Amino acid sequence: MTGSVHQRTAPTTRLVAGVVLILIALLAFAASRLVSEGQRHAYDRGATPAPTYRVASGNVYQLSSAGGVEGLTKAGVLGTGVTLTCTASSTDGTAQPLTLESTKDDVRDLHVFATFRASATGSFHFACKGIGEVFVDDADDAAPDVSGILVVLAAVIGLIGVAAALSGGYELGGYRRAADAIDGNEARPTD
Repeated sequence: MTGSVHQRTAPTTRLVAGVVLILIALLAFAASRLVSEGQRHAYDRGATPAPTYRVASGNVYQLSSAGGVEGLTKAGVLGTGVTLTCTASSTDGTAQPLTLESTKDDVRDLHVFATFRASATGSFHFACKGIGEVFVDDADDAAPDVSGILVVLAAVIGLIGVAAALSGGYELGGYRRAADAIDGNEARPTD
């Protein structure tokens, strides 16, 4: 017979590799929680917004809040008949009203409560009446979401680990059942 011979990974190796991958996934998830504590996004627990955010004229950005749309709606800041007022202050202290393109009052929007089109390029501090801290998580100078990347990585590694561990464990169990069956047959008296 010519050609390549496909060799399967030994079940013990798959089981051990699966367990190791699951442990790595758990470590990646734990690291994501630690990294999350130091990030400055509205969806990160205990985060505070950056003093200023860099935006470019003509681009659309999202305003978000740690309390989320649900909290802002309960506080009466968002909702039917409520006009949201926001400003953008430049680094020299000049404040200008922010023209909002849309306001979100659906709790499924989670943290994003409004969108706006930047009228100028530069670094600005954003504030809205009735909202203590305003984030612009998609600003040009916003930090990447390392915590989110680690969560996705942990999920993928964990899924591969579970599949490998289950595959190896299932095959090892089959070997054990086959060995027990052979031992059981040999122990029986023959007629």
